[in-house]
Amino acid sequence: MSASDISPDSLVCRPKNCWDLYISFTLMALQAFGGSTAIAQQFLVDQKKWLTQSQFLDLLTVSQVLPGPNIMILTILIGDRNFGWKGALASFLGMVSVPGTLMLSVFVFYQQFSDNPLVSQALVGMAASAAGMVAGAALKLVYNCRENIITPPVWILGLVLTFVTVGVMKISMLFILPILGIPLSLWAWYRFLKVEEHHK
Repeated sequence: MSASDISPDSLVCRPKNCWDLYISFTLMALQAFGGSTAIAQQFLVDQKKWLTQSQFLDLLTVSQVLPGPNIMILTILIGDRNFGWKGALASFLGMVSVPGTLMLSVFVFYQQFSDNPLVSQALVGMAASAAGMVAGAALKLVYNCRENIITPPVWILGLVLTFVTVGVMKISMLFILPILGIPLSLWAWYRFLKVEEHHK
């Protein structure tokens, strides 16, 4: 997060009402093949312009450290910051009502035809596409973190350590989050104070 992004609220648009939140998050969820996080950045930052890149990363970080599906927490946070509990409820329902109904329908279909080789091969192809979408979103996040306030070397170190401990060594996030997250948060706080002092 750069110094110019500390208070970016004036640079973004806002949803018109709770209905706008519901419709928008329904559309976002219907595009979310391979997981909503893969499409959320493009939808919320580039298309809707409800968040700046810095704000998206901040809210995504909060949603990652809280228990539960991160995209649902992100959705509720966006709704709440605009229209309070009504916005949070509208956003949540947008993510689950129509997509949930379609998901159950597909599940019933899969249960009926799961033994069909054509269905199995189609799922293999979809899995490759979904993995590509998630990887693309991750790479975009990495690219946009080059101006992160904790500086790229420290940010990359945190990324690598998290990948190794969680992804390779299979250590639970319950242990890794405080061990790595707290020092990185303190470093970010220190860097923020230095930036503020420099601008005074």
